[in-house]
Amino acid sequence: MNQEQQATQALEAAARRRRELRDALVVLEDAVASSVHDPERWRLGVAARLLGLREAFADHVAETEATGGLYDEMEEIAPHVQGKARRLREEHPPLTSAIVDAVAGFDTPFPEATDLNALRDDLQRLMGRLIRHRQHGADLVWEAYQLDIGGAG
Repeated sequence: MNQEQQATQALEAAARRRRELRDALVVLEDAVASSVHDPERWRLGVAARLLGLREAFADHVAETEATGGLYDEMEEIAPHVQGKARRLREEHPPLTSAIVDAVAGFDTPFPEATDLNALRDDLQRLMGRLIRHRQHGADLVWEAYQLDIGGAG
């Protein structure tokens, strides 16, 4: 498939979910990087953005793994990508679990001695894992379709 050809419905849906996931990561990063002068306010802001990230990632997983979804379509049109598509699928459960754990960690007020810098570091590592997952997905789309689904948008 070249860039002049019409993108498929599965590819368009996955690209939309990709943008939503990126947007959720950006607003989470903004919240994580905000001042912690008021730890409870910071916690609430991060908690809200984590809920958005959880939803965006769940939508991404549902869209890409659905029967007839992006991964099925890629494997059908480009069988040589099956191993890479399988690895992306295998990343979904641990990433989902890490997001759920992060949400749970921000669900209630922090104990007095909580190391907020350590929490930031943990969230930044999680965001890094999600960014790499998106990058690998974009690379796989290129390999299967020779079409760039976009890094920034």
